[in-house]
Amino acid sequence: MKKSDSHSESAEGTPSPNGQDSRHGRTAGAESSRKLLGVLLAYDENRPAWTVPDLADHLGVPLSSVYRYVALLREVGLLTPSTDSDGTYRLTDRIISLARAASDESARLVRIAHDHLVSLRDRTGETTLLIRRGGHYAYCADRVESTHPVRLQFDIGAAMPLHSGSASRLLLAAMPRAERRSYLADVSDQFTPAHKKLLTDDALDTVAALGWTESFEEVDAGIWGVGAAITDSVGVVAALASAGPLYRLDPSKRADFIAEVRQAAARISDELSTVVVTPGTTTQP
Repeated sequence: MKKSDSHSESAEGTPSPNGQDSRHGRTAGAESSRKLLGVLLAYDENRPAWTVPDLADHLGVPLSSVYRYVALLREVGLLTPSTDSDGTYRLTDRIISLARAASDESARLVRIAHDHLVSLRDRTGETTLLIRRGGHYAYCADRVESTHPVRLQFDIGAAMPLHSGSASRLLLAAMPRAERRSYLADVSDQFTPAHKKLLTDDALDTVAALGWTESFEEVDAGIWGVGAAITDSVGVVAALASAGPLYRLDPSKRADFIAEVRQAAARISDELSTVVVTPGTTTQP
């Protein structure tokens, strides 16, 4: 059933001085903008074309509103009718410039981290991941897959919740306490009893202080994972993670695994915090 547009945007919550909803940290008075962005974010490699009715059903937004949003996105050059004449709309090439802007920002991190991901995978035999935070999601920025026939598979760019998994919780723990409380209030209906114990202020403060954590079957049954924070001169910028089936990772192997991941994250952090200016000379960025 489609949601009604009848409630006023001002009913989202009492705006605070910084313009955020006092209940959950959502920007007040921005419901229409949020729905417009929802149209754009519905597109991905698995669904590159949408009809307006399908978008309306997918988003739970009235059809008339989606027609307006699509018209605006066409006006600014982000959507265009498909050449198939099937009533669908696709993203335009203008999106490529936005993607390049995003990739340029993370290119140095990925370039520095990738060889360490490969080396870590070779030492542990398990899939290694570079995870970053974007807003209230964690994203896979790079990965090197396990050589085992049975292995974890993550798509680069795939979004994950911040409250599940070792790397995601590390990035959540690194957020300012007020911001992470707002996020957790928004998603509290998704928590299991086990989640609740891991997501208290004290638990997350401990993770932030340690700079690493592990997860037992938080994302997938039978899977164990470990993540360690990657930092630059400012603070936490990403997390290095590795995971595999519990049947391959007894307590002794997990201890070795944790040490390997933490050491690799420390090496990446050291490289990120140092910029080579001239041969034999370094400076902090």
